[in-house]
Amino acid sequence: MTLNSITIITIAIAIIIVPTTADIPTNWTDCGLPNATLHWTNVTSSPNPLHTGEQQTVTKSGYVDQVYTNITVEYQQFWLLGKHWFKFLDFKTSACAEHPVICDTKPKQIFTESALHPKLNKLTPHGMYRSRQVYWDTITGEQIGCVDMKVPYVK
Repeated sequence: MTLNSITIITIAIAIIIVPTTADIPTNWTDCGLPNATLHWTNVTSSPNPLHTGEQQTVTKSGYVDQVYTNITVEYQQFWLLGKHWFKFLDFKTSACAEHPVICDTKPKQIFTESALHPKLNKLTPHGMYRSRQVYWDTITGEQIGCVDMKVPYVK
């Protein structure tokens, strides 16, 4: 083998073996009930995986079947400990106040909302994290939608 052949093979192996910094697809699911009226079409977390010291941007696109003026979102955050999802955060807030586009959208019209999250505390353990967001019609109390996403947090 010539030096050029060895160089080309070495570069090819490095490209295959060395992980890149490009985002991987976000593992998400629309977990809405069969009668859901809020539907998610795409969810991304960037960067993915999330590394120590980085900020995360979560972007979600979806649509509603009817107009809503008052939506509550329940944020449930989990950390995978062994084979069990450990819930460490659960709170409700106004989805319309946080992301007005969700309540300003006409039926079947795709909307996109985005949130920039602060860096995690440096003592936050690495591993797999899960965010389950359940959406409620605040006026009727009915669950109207749900999205569930998983994001790895690494060094």
